[in-house]
Amino acid sequence: MDVKALTALACLLLGSHAVAQETTTEAHAAIRASAAQAVHATLDANLTAVTLVPATLDERLRLPACGSRLETFVPELHANQAKLLVRVSCAGPAWYLNVPVEIRSTHDVLVLKRAVGRGQSVEAADVDVQKRELPGLASPFVGRVSDLAGRLTRRPLPAGVALPADALSEALLIHRGQSVTLAAVSNGIEIRAPGLALADAPAHGRVRVQNLSSLKIVEGVADTDSVVRVTF
Repeated sequence: MDVKALTALACLLLGSHAVAQETTTEAHAAIRASAAQAVHATLDANLTAVTLVPATLDERLRLPACGSRLETFVPELHANQAKLLVRVSCAGPAWYLNVPVEIRSTHDVLVLKRAVGRGQSVEAADVDVQKRELPGLASPFVGRVSDLAGRLTRRPLPAGVALPADALSEALLIHRGQSVTLAAVSNGIEIRAPGLALADAPAHGRVRVQNLSSLKIVEGVADTDSVVRVTF
């Protein structure tokens, strides 16, 4: 056999070997898709604005093509978790790989149009509603104008920032100077008396109230927006 014939045969054999290697290697795209689909299957069906981004695998990684469907294991996902390690595995030939999957979700957030100081209220005119893609499933920001009612800032905030939920106090249920009803239970009988709130209080917060019948000052718990429960 001459040199040209040998060269042609060698090229043919090498080409066939390369094709065989390619067809017996598990595609990275399939591994990444399996990881993303596994995470998606664990999510609440009502969550629609969620993006899952599986990590790009090292191009040098070569895993044998799986003879059956790829299996996956997804650890428990917490709302504030932005990344999961999903185990993708093959029963035969046996191998497994941990694939990082990044989790993002889109939320409405309130963005301040002006700077606010500590202890100030934020009104609808002070914010713009914008959509933002955030890491994880939960948003740490206030997303609805209705959530501003009765709440004050806990710290100064500059204009242009998204309003963090923890930067606002709890919504007030009772307001200082408000007329309230004092309610107490004694021997299975509920006793009520008119009162005057001496401070603000959120739901289930403690508040001092003056009993307008006895003029005594008592402390109770804000039960509703007009009732303070007192325990003797």
